[in-house]
Amino acid sequence: MQSIIDRPELAEAGSARMHWFREQMPLISLLKARFQEERPFRGLNVAICLHVEPKTAYWIEAILAGGAKHVYLVGCLGTTKADTAAFLAADPRITVLAREQDTLEDHQRYLELVMEQQPDLLLDNGASLILAYCKKPRSWKPLGANEETRTGRLLIDDSGCDIPFPVIVIDDSPLKKLLENAIGVGQSVVDGFMRATSLLLGGRRVLVIGYGWVGSGIANKFRAMGAHTSVHDVDPVYLLKARVDGHTVSEELVELLGQAEVVITATGRFHILTTAHIPYFRHGAILCNAGHFGFEINADELRDAADLVEDLGGGKESFTYGDKKIFLLENASPLNLSAGDGNPISIMDLGLALQACCGARHATDGSQLHNGVQPVPRDIDCFVSRQMLRT
Repeated sequence: MQSIIDRPELAEAGSARMHWFREQMPLISLLKARFQEERPFRGLNVAICLHVEPKTAYWIEAILAGGAKHVYLVGCLGTTKADTAAFLAADPRITVLAREQDTLEDHQRYLELVMEQQPDLLLDNGASLILAYCKKPRSWKPLGANEETRTGRLLIDDSGCDIPFPVIVIDDSPLKKLLENAIGVGQSVVDGFMRATSLLLGGRRVLVIGYGWVGSGIANKFRAMGAHTSVHDVDPVYLLKARVDGHTVSEELVELLGQAEVVITATGRFHILTTAHIPYFRHGAILCNAGHFGFEINADELRDAADLVEDLGGGKESFTYGDKKIFLLENASPLNLSAGDGNPISIMDLGLALQACCGARHATDGSQLHNGVQPVPRDIDCFVSRQMLRT
């Protein structure tokens, strides 16, 4: 199977970019050396669905150092870095299926192509690989799978699939929640917003929809930068937490929309913002998404309903409805990756170390895992924590 990427000629540029990330990811460096000696992935075909960017690329180098026979990498929608895709695709041991403008239909086609290869291990993000496996009867099953995100866990739960292999949910790790979600995503979303808009945050009214670990991190980072923050969530417990954290809150989304200059979705659900909300948007409101899938904002529906759609360049669009204009950033793709470089390197060093260790557990000692979803084994959480403290 051949790679499907945008610009193979960028391989050299992608390679040059890797030097900085290798220097700044000591946990993956440690695991790479350990895997090279222990070879936990010896002879395995590994399927990965993840954002195609340099941090992912270095992690894949560690998987290959661990003896993986071949890696099939499917990118996530709206976040592929063309130079990284080209760098990875230049390695004959890696097949990359990821373009910058891929559609959902492209993504689903790539997933089925990977399923035809009957991979031994699924390292997933957004449950794309896991649910693709479950779409129809298969004559084989992998050793196991990881799922990185809360969105993926929700999609697995909603699907009702009886998964015939173990699935370790990285997002259920306290490390993932406390560090990557609550700290890393908040910083990277603020960074993505600043790169996309170059606007002053102080005094700006920012509404965050969803106050889980990710949403709380985003709201608190914007508040720390001087924004006036409000929060909507359907769970009163999370709203109470948002209130004592200092945010304005309401169970009624429309009560908050009219005041918000910036609206950020972080729910893990689809179609949180639709044409039904157009009457409530403030003129000049900026819409953006921090969830795994851009479908949290129904961008196509909003676009089709507009009297005028203008491409403003740099990932910005304006939609005009009568006398009202609103803006959409990056077609609602995850803002931290589509407009920026994703979560801080140190945070992803930790998160990808969890992925790597859990992948190795599936490959070498899956006897203590059960079929279906389960949290990261405690000993892996402790190992990664201790190693990060040392580095």
